[in-house]
Amino acid sequence: MRIQGVMAMVAVQNIERASRFYQEMLGFSVQDEQEDWVIFEQGVGLHVSPEPTAEVDYRINSVMITLFVDDVRVAFNELTGKGVAFFLPPTTESGTTFATLRDTEGNLVQIMQQ
Repeated sequence: MRIQGVMAMVAVQNIERASRFYQEMLGFSVQDEQEDWVIFEQGVGLHVSPEPTAEVDYRINSVMITLFVDDVRVAFNELTGKGVAFFLPPTTESGTTFATLRDTEGNLVQIMQQ
C-alpha cells in the first residue's frame, strides 16, 4: 500500500460558522462542499457531528490540526490581528516553535514552524 496523501475530517456543530472561520481567519480554499460537509484544498475537511446533544461534550472526539508555516510569530500576529484568540502563544521547544488556538467548534488548531 502506498499512501497518496492525508486529509483530516473535523467534527463541527455549526458548518457555516466553522467554514467561515477556516476560510476567513485561516485562509483555506474550498475544494468541494455539500449541506453537511466541506473539503478544503489544504487537506482538511469539516463535517457536521452526528450527535449534537447539549449534554454531551462533543470536543471529547476533537482533533488537533497542525498547520506548518514559515514563521509562527508572523502568523500569530496576522491571526490575532483578525481577532483570533490563542490560548498558547508562540512557544519554542526543542527547536520547534508553535502556538495553539481553538476553532469556532472547540477543535484544536496549532501553527508550527520547524
